[in-house]
Amino acid sequence: MCFFIAYNEEDILRQASESTARHAKGKPLSVLDGVPIAVKDEIDCFPYLTTGGTKWMQKVRKVKDDAACIKRLRACGALLVGKTNMHELGQGTTGINPHYGAVRNPYDKDRCAGGSSGGSAAAVAAGLCPAALGVDGGGSVRMPAALCGVVGLKGTYGRVSSAGVLPLNWTLGSVGILAASVEDTLIMYTAIQGHLAQDWIASFPPAANLPILKDFEDGDLSKSKIISSIKIAKYSKWFDDSDKSVRTTCYSALNVLQQEYGVKVLEVTIPELEEMRLAHFITIGSEISASIGIDYDRMGIHDSGADIRVCFALYGSFSTRELLSAQRMRFRQMHYHMEIFKTADLIVTPTTAATAPVCSADGLKYGELNYVYGAKLMQYQIAGNFLGLPAISVPIGYDENGLPVGLQLIGRPWSEATLLHLASAIELLMAPNCTKPPEVVYDLLI
Repeated sequence: MCFFIAYNEEDILRQASESTARHAKGKPLSVLDGVPIAVKDEIDCFPYLTTGGTKWMQKVRKVKDDAACIKRLRACGALLVGKTNMHELGQGTTGINPHYGAVRNPYDKDRCAGGSSGGSAAAVAAGLCPAALGVDGGGSVRMPAALCGVVGLKGTYGRVSSAGVLPLNWTLGSVGILAASVEDTLIMYTAIQGHLAQDWIASFPPAANLPILKDFEDGDLSKSKIISSIKIAKYSKWFDDSDKSVRTTCYSALNVLQQEYGVKVLEVTIPELEEMRLAHFITIGSEISASIGIDYDRMGIHDSGADIRVCFALYGSFSTRELLSAQRMRFRQMHYHMEIFKTADLIVTPTTAATAPVCSADGLKYGELNYVYGAKLMQYQIAGNFLGLPAISVPIGYDENGLPVGLQLIGRPWSEATLLHLASAIELLMAPNCTKPPEVVYDLLI
């Protein structure tokens, strides 16, 4: 299934023994003590190498310490089980990696897990760990979460420190969480959130608010007046531009939410979405070229997949004028979205416009760059990264082939608590529609 790039049995057992001893003394460090957590191979987790899914990155960049988010998980006693596979340098939507294998989707081994945090999403979906870390620069947490039927959260840009993460796209990427449930997502978010004084962010985050999810424990949904007061914005023309099975499943979830809570859904328009997609593409390409382009030309070009070589050829063609124009579009889109948030709390979309694609034979050998299908998978992802907005994907059912479908909620800056609260309500409402087990699943408690 190619979930992992690296793991160390001795280190895993050492961590497990230490956790067992703490529990035996009645002194666990937290509820995460001893819980297995996987880490995308874009995040430093000493003593593992950080490859970024390449065969050369570890030769030019040495890992000397844990990333900030890993230090926080270790302080909670989390059992870090290894580095998960990813699309090479995060530059793709399938999770097919010609060096470490294609991450297979636990719901159908012939299909992709999604990119670029596919290994983390698939490991959670298959039951190997209840949660994992990913990095989201263009939907790379939310997209595989939707395709693999798990929860995926990226916070507001700057909410989680990026210290110790490969600087592939420093104004777009955020450490994110993939987890088996919204509650597990909240626990992980609580553990890793927080900035550092040296973080390269324009404004320091306000204190995090953590939602209380006990309202839903006994199944009495009517208790939560908070949910009923939430106003959701929907751009129908955009929402409907998805495969029929995805669209139908997402509308079913929205209808159930409205019927149960009387949630108001407001019709809005978001202009220039295609222009925003292109501006994001120019920005992400320019940033990775500026960050690692010299090392790539010197060490990586001959050891990279064909898809990555095509990407860097494209990125090298972008001009400074185009990058500046992309940032003007960023400012315009922030204005459009903040106008929507004056009357609505959240924006709702499908997470992806299609379900998991089949792994192509050529892609397995050379890597895959499919901009047609990739655009469908990224269609609703861009605002979260380009504008730094928090967003969450929650599983709500399956298509006609039994493949998972996700619903995405996008919030105003620093509104993670609202996202988690509503996602928890949706998760409980749609639980009867999410009972299909994956084709590949492991039970660690047997």
